[in-house]
Amino acid sequence: PIGRLADKHSRKLIIFASVSFWSLATVACGLTKNFGQLFAARMAVGAGEAGLAPPAYSLILDSFRPHQVGYAMSIYKLAVTVGGGLALIVGGILYDFYAGFDSLSLPLFGPIQPWQATLITVGAPGILIGLLMLSVQEPSRKDLAEHDGEAGEQIPIREVARFIWARRRLYLSLFFGSSMMAMAGYGAAAWYPEFFTRAYGFSKSEAGTWFGSIVLIGGGLGVFFGAWLANFLAARGHTDSYVRAMVLTALAAIPFAVAAPLAGDASTTLILLGPATLLSGSYLGVMAVSFVVISPNQLRGQLTAVYIFVTNILGMAVGTSVLAAFTDFLYQDDALLHYSIATAVAIFYPSAAALFWYCLPAYRKAAAETGNWRLG
Repeated sequence: PIGRLADKHSRKLIIFASVSFWSLATVACGLTKNFGQLFAARMAVGAGEAGLAPPAYSLILDSFRPHQVGYAMSIYKLAVTVGGGLALIVGGILYDFYAGFDSLSLPLFGPIQPWQATLITVGAPGILIGLLMLSVQEPSRKDLAEHDGEAGEQIPIREVARFIWARRRLYLSLFFGSSMMAMAGYGAAAWYPEFFTRAYGFSKSEAGTWFGSIVLIGGGLGVFFGAWLANFLAARGHTDSYVRAMVLTALAAIPFAVAAPLAGDASTTLILLGPATLLSGSYLGVMAVSFVVISPNQLRGQLTAVYIFVTNILGMAVGTSVLAAFTDFLYQDDALLHYSIATAVAIFYPSAAALFWYCLPAYRKAAAETGNWRLG
C-alpha cells in the first residue's frame, strides 16, 4: 500500500512520516515491559521502515541523470552497510556503557535494562533526522508510461500485476537472486559476532567493533565498487550492465566468503572478511537501480515494495533462521557455527549468481523497451 501511495503522492512526506514513526517505535521497544509489548513495538519498527524504500527509490531516480543514478543509489544504499556497521560498533559501546551503571531508571517508566537504554538512545535522534526530509525539493516525475493514451495516470492494480507477470523472468530472477544474496549476508551478519565470541574468545564489544568495522569499510567500498563496475560494463556496450555486475561480484565473493569462517585464526578470518564483504555487498546499489530504471514511473514504488517484501522475508527472516538450523540440525554442535556460515554462503551466493545469469536475456529485452511503455 505504501508503494502505491508513493507512485502518486508526495514521496518526501511519506519518507518523513516513515522515519518519524520507526524512530518512535524504536524508542517504544526500549520502554517495553514484557515480550508481547516488545513484539508489537518491533513490528511497528518494521512497518515504519517499510515506508522508506518505495518513495526513496522513485525520488532518487527522478533527481539524477542516468549516468549518475548508479552512484546516487549507491550512496543511499551505503546506509545499509554504514548503519549495519555502526549498529554493531555503537550498539556494543552503548550497551557496555549502560551496563556499567548499578541501576538505570526513567521518570514515569521506572527501572530499565542496559539493552532498553541502548534502544532509546539510538531511536530518539531519528525523530529529528526525519525533519530533514521536509527540506528536500520534490522532483517532477519522469519516465511515465502511457495509460489509455495519457501519460501520468495511476495504473490499476490488475494492470500492474499483468505488467509484472509478462516480465516474470526479469523481476522474479532479480528479486529472488537478491534474496539469495540477502540470506547469506544477513545470516552471516547476525551470527559472525557470536562466532567471534565462541571461536576466538572475543568480548561482545570486541566482536561488534571488529566485525562492524569490516562491514562499515568493506561494505561501503563494495557498494561503490558495484556502481563503478556497472558503469564500466555499460561503457563497453552492455545494456545489462547492472545485472552482469551482480553476476561477476557474486561469483568472486564465494572463495573469500567460504574461507573466512574456516580459517581457524582470528586475524586470517578478519583479513578474508574484507574482500568477502566488499564483493558480497556490491550488489546493493546496482540491484536497487536495476529494476526501477527499466520500469515505468507509476510502478516503481509498488515494484520496490514487492522487492523489499521478498528480500526481507527471505533475507532477514529465513536467512538467519536457516543458518541457525544448520548449526542445530545439520552439524548439531554450537561449536561448529563456522561450518554453518561457510555452508550458507556456499549455497546462496552461487544460487544468486545463477538467477542473475538467467535474468540477463530478459533484462536486455526490457532495457530495449524502456521509455516506450503503453498500458491499458
